[in-house]
Amino acid sequence: MRRAFALALVALLLIIGGWRLHSTRADRAAARSRIPTAEITRGPLAITLPITGTLESAEETPVRGEIAGVLVDICQDNSPVQPGDFIFQLDTEDLTAQREDRAGSLADAEEGLSSTQADMLTRIAQAESDALTARESLDLAQESAQAEREKMAAQVAYTQGELARAEQELKRYQRLAELNYIPGTRLRQVEKDYRGKQFDLDQQRAQEAEVEQRTAEQVQDQETSLALALHSLDTAKADAQAEVEGDRIHVAEAERRLAEVEAKIAQCRVAAPTAGLAVIQTNSNNWPERRPYRLGDEVESGASPVTIYDLTRMQARCQIGEMDISRVHQGQEAFVVSDKGGKRYRGKLALVEELAQESNVWQGGTPGKKVFGVLVTLEETDPARLRPGMTVDLEVVLDRLPEATLAPIRAVFTENGKAVVYRARGGAAAGQAGRTNGAQAFERVPVTIGARNDLFVEVRSGVSAGDRVALERPPAPGAGNGEARS
Repeated sequence: MRRAFALALVALLLIIGGWRLHSTRADRAAARSRIPTAEITRGPLAITLPITGTLESAEETPVRGEIAGVLVDICQDNSPVQPGDFIFQLDTEDLTAQREDRAGSLADAEEGLSSTQADMLTRIAQAESDALTARESLDLAQESAQAEREKMAAQVAYTQGELARAEQELKRYQRLAELNYIPGTRLRQVEKDYRGKQFDLDQQRAQEAEVEQRTAEQVQDQETSLALALHSLDTAKADAQAEVEGDRIHVAEAERRLAEVEAKIAQCRVAAPTAGLAVIQTNSNNWPERRPYRLGDEVESGASPVTIYDLTRMQARCQIGEMDISRVHQGQEAFVVSDKGGKRYRGKLALVEELAQESNVWQGGTPGKKVFGVLVTLEETDPARLRPGMTVDLEVVLDRLPEATLAPIRAVFTENGKAVVYRARGGAAAGQAGRTNGAQAFERVPVTIGARNDLFVEVRSGVSAGDRVALERPPAPGAGNGEARS
């Protein structure tokens, strides 16, 4: 009895397990065969022209070296930088040796200037002392001459007084002699005294003139000596100024040459002038080998081994063929579509070239095809997704329908030259014109279509907003898994 019960239990478990396995397989098969659908909507439709372009930065800043040198350090390629960040470094060994040499020349020039200044101070001090001595000698000569002249003037004045008194005495004796009051010998004696005093006065006047001339000559000599001393002082000062100025020029020249080499040393380290993405450029001097700059390369003056791209200002260059160029113009709205998530970035046509050019075969163009260059500036940027050099899809907005019935372009199929959609309907069975897919049922509906873009098409008749349509052509009844395709 127990044995029979155990066998019955095992059989029941096997039946339940088999049923569940069959149900799971059936559910998986139904999920795999289920057709995706989308809803017919009502809204605006942008009619666009799809083209392909290449992204570039609207602001590219070449980081140039002002002097030539050997590259000894460089920033990491494709690295974000801010103003003042390190970009590249040139070798400074030779310049450092020049700086030491010129620093020595500057020290010598400064020492020469100090020596000249000290020597000139000594010479000027000596000239000033000589001028002071000459002035004192002049003052002394003038005082001495004045005293001697005054002394002689006093003597002359005294002798003139004595002569005047002698003249009065002579006149008195002459009157007395006329009256015979005195003897003639007395008169002659008085006359002799008068003539003696007169001679003395003449002698003193001659001596006074001699003193005047001699003292004047002495004063003039001292004045000449003072003038020579002052001239020597002025000459010493002028010479000192000229020599000091010459040494200062030497010092300034040495400072300029030192500052020049220090500036070159500073120029060997180049910093970022702006923010952006630093990209190492190709060293064209190594032709035919084309490779980015690397350590040890010679960088010419004015060369730019690194370019900084401003990722906040992007633009796209593209080409439009002759058939479509009449539909585009400057100022039209455009969108750049990112591959990551299909995000769209708004832009505007900034330039449409008037002159056609032959398509570049080396860039994938068709030989002989004429194209027009177009520049699209982006009003939105995304540095994480949009990088210079990327190939992107663009949509130029040619026109807009403010209101239309829209179906996904994947939902419209062409059968026998006519557009049809497969509209979902309720129930598991399909009519004569319908198709089923398990629990899904679709009916074939002819539609009239109008304008379109890459995603949606205008449906003018056949379906309405809110209908759901298949995004894949449903299999015909009986085709595959017992369904036949019509």
